[in-house]
Amino acid sequence: MTFKHVRILLLLAVLLAAAGLRAWDRHVVTSWQSPLTVVIFPIRGDDSAEIAKYVQKLDRARFAPVGDFIQQQGARFSGRLFPLPDISLGKEIAELPPARPARQSVSGNMLWSLKLRYYALRQSGFSLRPGVIRIFVIYHQGEEGKALDHSLGIRDGLIGVVHAFGLPKQDAQNNVVMTHELLHTLGATDKYGAQNMPVYPEGFAEVKDSPQYPQRMAEIMAGRIPLSATRARMPSGLEECVIGYKTAYEIHW
Repeated sequence: MTFKHVRILLLLAVLLAAAGLRAWDRHVVTSWQSPLTVVIFPIRGDDSAEIAKYVQKLDRARFAPVGDFIQQQGARFSGRLFPLPDISLGKEIAELPPARPARQSVSGNMLWSLKLRYYALRQSGFSLRPGVIRIFVIYHQGEEGKALDHSLGIRDGLIGVVHAFGLPKQDAQNNVVMTHELLHTLGATDKYGAQNMPVYPEGFAEVKDSPQYPQRMAEIMAGRIPLSATRARMPSGLEECVIGYKTAYEIHW
């Protein structure tokens, strides 16, 4: 056997091991036999005193509604007492996650995904404990009328990157975005289409309502409450959100 063959075999072994670890991670989090383990790592999106003060005052109680929401919605679908997710606050991180490439390509996205997973491992101390979801939350002051960068959640590696407002009055909506991305790491897909409008029926919380509009709640993966065929609004908090039937199926409820 030549050295080239040995290198190929080693590479295949590494790829198979990585695939096995990813599959085990997915099994652990979607078996729902034990509480989800989620660690939130805060990051300052700028050098302002306001953001520094906000991040310093963060505690795990601020994210408690996320765990409560998942527990309550899980009980809705399972009909049993559902384990409360263990959501903890990790250390503040100075380094920003690698940016997603501006020009989308298969090779570019693969390289970015590898960089993001390596970043997550480094920032969490190379912990190989299975089933730990890492959410990196970048806090910004924000500008009136200007949207923040797109948040994301990826299943491979159980990683979320959330862009949030560093304002106490925005905590409830920040939790909506965090929950949306957290569910992406579990396999949930988006339920909105053009102009961010919820898609019927999977993007509607109250599918059987007549008349269809206005809806009173948001399906969490649609992210908005449909008011008419052309209008929708952001929910004020998780109390205005539900997990719909398709999302429940995707996360193995």
